[in-house]
Amino acid sequence: MQSILITGASRGIGAATALALAKPGTRLTLAARNRSALETVAAQVTATGAECIVAPCDVTDPVQVNETVAIAADAGRLDVVVHSVGGALVAPLEALSLAEWEAHLRTQLTSLFLVAQMAVSRMDRGGLLINIASVAARQAFPGWSAYVAAKHGALGFAAAIREELRPRGIRVCSILPAATNTAIWDAIPGEWARDNMLQPADVAAAIAAVVALPPYVTVEDLTIGHVVGRL
Repeated sequence: MQSILITGASRGIGAATALALAKPGTRLTLAARNRSALETVAAQVTATGAECIVAPCDVTDPVQVNETVAIAADAGRLDVVVHSVGGALVAPLEALSLAEWEAHLRTQLTSLFLVAQMAVSRMDRGGLLINIASVAARQAFPGWSAYVAAKHGALGFAAAIREELRPRGIRVCSILPAATNTAIWDAIPGEWARDNMLQPADVAAAIAAVVALPPYVTVEDLTIGHVVGRL
């Protein structure tokens, strides 16, 4: 049975990924802070015939991350981890407080460090760690300095551990979606052409395709965009 851990699984790309990967013969552990939202997704997952465990978790808390990874690997190993963290801090440089900056980097970047560090010890050859980054990992947008810094950092971190884990046969993949129509945009000031955004299911389909590859095939960085281009 394939063991899969998805963080940020209560909504958006994380929830869509859970549904895209759910099938008989898979055991999914769904992690996020909102238990009730996780349970809603879990009901849809189990309807496919997959096994599903709900694991409320704050991915910035090392104790909670360790407990969640242990739950996900209860069968003895962890085959796939998909780390999906939502939220964006959008503000001009001079309006950012140090507390906001540090909290955002902890959510976006330190969480990846914690999940990766604790998950890879449970992985065998062929294991796959996928981080949902953003096109902001390679592009810059005014007013998004904290988000861009975190995503650039995550891309570099993933590239470094990819080389470190390569001799063990563990694969590391960064997914870089363009703007995706999730709840993140509800809290961002401005007018956004949401009809020209990707849908969470589009990104999830690409993730499922990567997961379905043979265990010796590695997709390192995958950029996914809308045919209309940048917003």
